[in-house]
Amino acid sequence: MNKKTIIYGGGGFIGSHIAEGLIAEGYDVTIFDKLNFDKRNISHLGKKIKVIEGDFHNEIELKDSIKHAGIVFHLVSSTLPASSNQNPVYDAETNLISTLRLLGECVKHKIEKVIFISSGGTVYGIPEELPIKESHHRRPICSYGIIKKTIEDYLFMYNKLYNLDYNVFRLSNPYGERQNPFVAQGVIPVFLKKMINKETIEIWGDGEVTRDYIYIKDVVKAINKSINKKTPSNVYNLGSGIGYSLNEILVKINRQTGLTPKVRFQKGRDVDVPVNILDVKLLKNELNWKPETEIEQGIRITYDYLKTVLKK
Repeated sequence: MNKKTIIYGGGGFIGSHIAEGLIAEGYDVTIFDKLNFDKRNISHLGKKIKVIEGDFHNEIELKDSIKHAGIVFHLVSSTLPASSNQNPVYDAETNLISTLRLLGECVKHKIEKVIFISSGGTVYGIPEELPIKESHHRRPICSYGIIKKTIEDYLFMYNKLYNLDYNVFRLSNPYGERQNPFVAQGVIPVFLKKMINKETIEIWGDGEVTRDYIYIKDVVKAINKSINKKTPSNVYNLGSGIGYSLNEILVKINRQTGLTPKVRFQKGRDVDVPVNILDVKLLKNELNWKPETEIEQGIRITYDYLKTVLKK
């Protein structure tokens, strides 16, 4: 097994934690991210990693970056679920086309495995049964989910045509240290930041939108189990298997922190699936994994982290 790995989009929240997990397992880690990206998430890794700043959409830079890798992690996304429908052409051009170039390079350089972080929250669309199994139909209602679904399908094709090994992890809603609380994605850190700063939380709908939340270090442990083996399946749901509404999350944050939320409810959005809870039995059975962090503990860890960050 080639111990050299490259994480495309590795400077972000998820990528920095994957890098930590790989280093702990003795892998050689290269992080590829955009020019002049914020390096705060990976500054503590120092010389344990190699960093490449470049353009994922530039064919030449992509070719140069992958030359010596054995395992490729694909975390790049230029859009968010809520806003992706505003410009689906841009979504396809920047995410799908660039991914096809990456897969072509993976075949050319005989990459041993591609690990793609997909979206368990968007690829299924509105579920017909809960919890959602991997075999559930995929009918996404946002461009973000459509692109993730299409990349999954191309990975299947490249596996059949070129024997490119891969794993897709349909990730639910990860949270934890280093997740950016100033953007529109990431309910738990965003709520925590607003409550710490005594800001008003705006919620689309009545607060009963329900999601599956998973602590980031549990995510990394699952991914690590897939790296150096041919897994029985290629596609896995990766979540806690438990759903909580936004209102329930606010109650749990209050109990863990003593902070009282100020909430303003807005009209619901068509792009929001009412409920999404993943069935993670396949991952548990085939890779001997289970989530270890209860949501109350994860909220407390994230809160303690954010208190130190927001003071700076």
